[in-house]
Amino acid sequence: MFGKLFSSSPEVEKEITRQNKSQRTHPRRAGDKCVTLIDGKMYPIENWSNGGMLIAADERLFAIEQDCDVTLKFKLRNEMINIPHKAKVVRKSSNKIGMQFAPINKKIQSEFQKVVDDFVSQRFADSHSA
Repeated sequence: MFGKLFSSSPEVEKEITRQNKSQRTHPRRAGDKCVTLIDGKMYPIENWSNGGMLIAADERLFAIEQDCDVTLKFKLRNEMINIPHKAKVVRKSSNKIGMQFAPINKKIQSEFQKVVDDFVSQRFADSHSA
């Protein structure tokens, strides 16, 4: 009885919508050694996922909805890999820029997975070398 009453409340509907919007499609990664290159300038990546990235940058240099050619640069244990891609600025705050990636193809997905696998392998090796 109360379930129907409260579920039809506009406040309840707004809260459910807000919670659903805050849930990310892809989990964020923050422990990788990585930067991005945009228009010849390098920016630290604070976190990234298959859906986008958060970079540390002067917000005045970017506009909401701005399309960018980006190259993500990851330092793995035995190599450096560069992943060129496209992204759009979706959020700006004080010295933080949120970018959403264009849909990723199989090659980029494979490169992202290589980064994750290298991180997991390194953690495993570190845990057994102490």
